[in-house]
Amino acid sequence: MLESARKADSNSSIEYIRSPAESLDFLKDHSVDLITVATGAHWIRVDEFVAEAKRVLKPTGSLVIFGYPGFAHFKDYPQCDRIFKDYGSGKDRLGSYWDAGRELLISGYYKYHEALVGGSWSDIVRRIYPDTFEKPAKDLPVVVGKEPVVMDFKVTWRSFLAFLKTWSVLAKYHKQYPERENAAEALVQEMMASAGETDMDKPLNLEWEEVLLMAHPVSK
Repeated sequence: MLESARKADSNSSIEYIRSPAESLDFLKDHSVDLITVATGAHWIRVDEFVAEAKRVLKPTGSLVIFGYPGFAHFKDYPQCDRIFKDYGSGKDRLGSYWDAGRELLISGYYKYHEALVGGSWSDIVRRIYPDTFEKPAKDLPVVVGKEPVVMDFKVTWRSFLAFLKTWSVLAKYHKQYPERENAAEALVQEMMASAGETDMDKPLNLEWEEVLLMAHPVSK
């Protein structure tokens, strides 16, 4: 992956480095203006990364974490929301086959919010979208966005199915149950039946779930 990036951007001043997010030893203390993590923060050890980010960021620097769980609100067929969530998170469906860390993302990076508060970061904003995003029943504030900033792409039932088939967890599920009907195809059939739809090429009016978390370090 690094070689592909370097070849594609060979004339750039960008330097590509492979490193654990929790140990950025190649960066000096308080030397970085911005750290971003795109749909990957749930694979990182939260407390260690937050401490390391605080070490390398300038006092005026920013940490920006964003991601999407892959779920969506079906504006025209709200009954499909729960069917979709049960498919992706239910223990008797795909929920048991995700890699560790998935719950961090589904919760809207709540544990990161806790770690930032505990680490005395400032200007902490956790923004979710849409308002159907399930929020942990706890007291940390969250902002509900009025429009998407991370995920906003249009799909039909057919392209929605193609998207579902890209989920790595689906391959893990069928590796254990190769004889079963394709779970993504079964889901779309169930959702279309619930929606009373038969046209695979009908556009869907979706609001994709997303989370954006921003903060500044506090100088000691």
